[in-house]
Amino acid sequence: MDILDVLKDPRTKWTREAPANRELVERLVTESAVRLPGEYLALLRYSNGGEGELGIEPGWFQLWPAEAVMSLNEAYEVGQNLPGFLGFGSNGGGELLAFDTQSGIAGQVYAIPFIPMTTEGARVVANDFSAFVRAMGHEYEDAQ
Repeated sequence: MDILDVLKDPRTKWTREAPANRELVERLVTESAVRLPGEYLALLRYSNGGEGELGIEPGWFQLWPAEAVMSLNEAYEVGQNLPGFLGFGSNGGGELLAFDTQSGIAGQVYAIPFIPMTTEGARVVANDFSAFVRAMGHEYEDAQ
């Protein structure tokens, strides 16, 4: 299934924003200095940020708009505290949502506590951004 089909699925319940323009997406690609997942860039071109339920742990997501990604990474000192990670949102509470960029390709999605913000606290929530997108807008059901 195409990523845009997943994003446009009317059965998913999440707040979509206006699309990011080409310039904003290109600036993020340049400033991030890593190869961002194509699915993430497609999402920004469809909805520049957004939030809603997440069918996987941590259960909620808030995606940062393209123009805020680098400044928020700087403000949260992600580069200093989490070398090899790039934040792209949060769970709306105490956790950063971030890509592992250590291979030069942003792939796996992690949730990392803001306090203390350390790599030891990082946990994988999705093996790739496609899996993350497929969980967007779906209710999280804890298996406990």
